[in-house]
Amino acid sequence: GEEKRKIAGELLRRLEEKFCKGGGLLHYGLGKWYPGEILPRWAFGCYWREDGIAIWRDRSLIADDDRDCGYTQDDAKFFMETLVKYLGVNPDRIITAYEWETEEVGAYTLPLLPVLKPSPRRTGVSPVPEEKEAQELYWSSCRWKLPEEKLYLLKGDSPAGFRLPLNSIAWSPLSEEARVGIDHKPTAISPEPIESGENSIRIATSVEAKGGSLRVFVPPITSARSFLDLIAAVEKTAAETKMQVAIEGYTPPSNAGIKGFQITPDPGVIEANVHPAANWEELKEITETLYEEARSCCLGTEKYAMDGRRVSTGGGAHITIGGKEASESPLLRRPDLLRSSIGYWQNHPGLSYLFSGMFVGATCQSPRVDEARHESLYELELALEYLQPGVEPEVVDRLLRDILVDVTGNAHRSAFCIDKLFPARNYRGQLGLLEFRAFAMPPHPRMSLLQMLLIRALVAWFWERPYTRELIRWGTMLHDRFLLPHYIGEDLKEVIADLREAGFGFEFEWFAPFFEFRFPVYGQINKEGLELEVRHAIEPWLVSGEEVTSSGTARTVDDSMEKLQVTLRGAMGRSPNEDAFSSRYVVLCNGRQIPLKSTGVAGEYVGAVRYRARRYGSFNHPALAVHSPLLLEIVDSWMERSLGGCRYYVDSPNGGGSDRFPVNHREAESRMLERFVPMGHTPGKIELSPLRLSGEFPLTLDLRRAMQK
Repeated sequence: GEEKRKIAGELLRRLEEKFCKGGGLLHYGLGKWYPGEILPRWAFGCYWREDGIAIWRDRSLIADDDRDCGYTQDDAKFFMETLVKYLGVNPDRIITAYEWETEEVGAYTLPLLPVLKPSPRRTGVSPVPEEKEAQELYWSSCRWKLPEEKLYLLKGDSPAGFRLPLNSIAWSPLSEEARVGIDHKPTAISPEPIESGENSIRIATSVEAKGGSLRVFVPPITSARSFLDLIAAVEKTAAETKMQVAIEGYTPPSNAGIKGFQITPDPGVIEANVHPAANWEELKEITETLYEEARSCCLGTEKYAMDGRRVSTGGGAHITIGGKEASESPLLRRPDLLRSSIGYWQNHPGLSYLFSGMFVGATCQSPRVDEARHESLYELELALEYLQPGVEPEVVDRLLRDILVDVTGNAHRSAFCIDKLFPARNYRGQLGLLEFRAFAMPPHPRMSLLQMLLIRALVAWFWERPYTRELIRWGTMLHDRFLLPHYIGEDLKEVIADLREAGFGFEFEWFAPFFEFRFPVYGQINKEGLELEVRHAIEPWLVSGEEVTSSGTARTVDDSMEKLQVTLRGAMGRSPNEDAFSSRYVVLCNGRQIPLKSTGVAGEYVGAVRYRARRYGSFNHPALAVHSPLLLEIVDSWMERSLGGCRYYVDSPNGGGSDRFPVNHREAESRMLERFVPMGHTPGKIELSPLRLSGEFPLTLDLRRAMQK
């Protein structure tokens, strides 16, 4: 909505007060640019030094993103002319940039690069390359020889620094940028401006007035020391000119002594990428603060589906692990840790589905490695054999980069994302990080902390005892057994048993909120000592083939199918046997027999129903009608009669579905309650046809099929 950017700005300022505690830098930049979108998405950031030294000292000199201060391009020119004094560069190198269509001034640009030079008192001495600390850090500029008389910005509405026509300039051999640590001496001002060769500096800072706001563009700078010194010069200029500025452009370099978080937009949500935590107390503080401040901005961590179900926001709560620097990353120091994590998640599908969002399956944003491409398991086994201590980071990346991908080959859309581990061809991405993507936003901070505690415990266990069991060929069992809450729970119990044996005191009851949130109970009935429970289960969403749209081609996500878990308790016709199916008592759905399998508890059986919940303009199998309402009834096969049943409606039983989402929990709960009617059965004698199981999905009754084979 139109208020998203404003709310994100409020959240940015609130989190700055909590995390920075003074001295932080607010940054208004651009983030990801998705296909089909005109411009990159905005990205608000806040950054501060780990050693506590302030980056920006006077908060009154930073303008809010949406504030109109009445500044013009004349103010931008004056600001740039003052800034060059604090940079120590030649003011003649300032270039006036013009808008292409209007010939109006768009910004003032200055080619700028940090360089290392011998200090004046060491003139005549040639420092060896290793003695960087003996050299002074300066700013250098150069003359740009333009193909035209004027510098014209590329068309668009992005910051001027992103619209410089760099590809049209004939570049000379580029000057070498100084790369120093954050503890290097601050940049000095040379008695005489240091000039680089013509067209030898390819990056530039810009100042422009836009919407009454004065905006300073920060170019891509490799070293944190130079980034900090440029920001310090901008603040001194703002103090002298008494102007408020907004900082935009590139963010500070990662893992260089500067911490920070970013707030970006995503469809339906505001995404907060928080800074890393070094210990559990920091992690707890960050998580609880984020939830609290988001709530203060009227932002929620859950929403209601049209049918009244509580669901996640639709955004991910991805968890990232690593080290302070790539060299300290446990994943690169011990590549077998990566092997253990991937193997354990593959062996325990419950970890993939309990914490996920509504969209699961081969085409979702975080598919399992054996879910997207089935041949990947064989290739993964070969790769895991080589993930041993001592393997070079580049080799780790190349072993897994082509395997941990989705069906289109996208390495980012994978349950285990190694984009920022150690990509061989991306220096800025070599951070030693592993991202767990199969986590949706939990509604409560303690649920979020429990997820991270689980990963911390597993990593600690794998560090002491690497997990080396073979990968399992689950096949279609993934989307049959492990999409039902009962079997996800059984799988999680095995995980907890492993952790308890390793010395970590987890309890299964801690995860009860996840089951209540992910798999709500729609209702239950009791008939002649038998209990029938109807509960939500997971159904993968399919993606259709490409269709031509007004903006190109698109693939539609088909969420027209849903699944229920049906549990029958008290059916004492057989002894407890996990491989047995119920004999005397059966459950019918719309007259079709549900395959009920024993859970191992005497008289308890569980099965699933897949049904069409709704119809759209574009979906798979368009000839099939909606199956709602579902009549579920308990049948005594010996007496050949129905003991009673219930009806489940996808929409209101009074007819017609609502065209809006519930406004609060009362309305949502009301919609949930009205859709389950605890009555209904088939009168008279019932003749049951033999139960015929599906070879691929033996636990599921698929109402789309004319007959189970």
